[in-house]
Amino acid sequence: MSEGTHILDTVVLMYFLLAGQEGLLGKLLGWPLQVPTTVYDPDDQTSSTQTSAQPELLSEMRDVVRHYEHAAEQAEDAETSEHAAQSLRRIKRVDALHDEGCLTPVEMSASERPLAAGLVGRGAAEYGLKVPLGSGEAACVAIAYERGWTIATDDAAALQVLERLYDGQNYPYERIRKLLRRAAEDSHVTPSEANRLHAEMRSHGFWDSGRPCPEAS
Repeated sequence: MSEGTHILDTVVLMYFLLAGQEGLLGKLLGWPLQVPTTVYDPDDQTSSTQTSAQPELLSEMRDVVRHYEHAAEQAEDAETSEHAAQSLRRIKRVDALHDEGCLTPVEMSASERPLAAGLVGRGAAEYGLKVPLGSGEAACVAIAYERGWTIATDDAAALQVLERLYDGQNYPYERIRKLLRRAAEDSHVTPSEANRLHAEMRSHGFWDSGRPCPEAS
């Protein structure tokens, strides 16, 4: 996959960060990693330090950082504290990725904004959704569709919208399990390591119950 042809959502970025595998994600998708500004906005670093800052005014990844900061503060025993501190360090790598030029926020174009706005509102019903998309997924769908880019998401509703937009034709997408399977196929990691990374992501709350690779006999 060449540079400049993908867009990824919060879930994919978050779980690769929590597994300490943002480097692997870059190898699989290409550098720099690209996200909508609704997923990561470098301008909200300052506002996030203010206790009065409203979560809805922050990008999704900034809200994730705040969640893990709170979890670290609330840890009640040594083991929980160590795990929370490690998770926070890994999540906060998002800012370093941006500063190093490895994470690029992508602004939606004038033609992409109406589609994204509809998907977070009443327009979602036109695509068979009972619940609107989140702002990050909606932006990813709009950017991916309008530009023909690969979307990296594990949001089934977002993929449902793209299937409707592409009228049932094949479209480029990646899911976490698919990315880890490809990592093993391309020898970036072993199959057992791909499965271990998937299990580690699940320990952080990732909902996918399958395995990227068959168990070795």
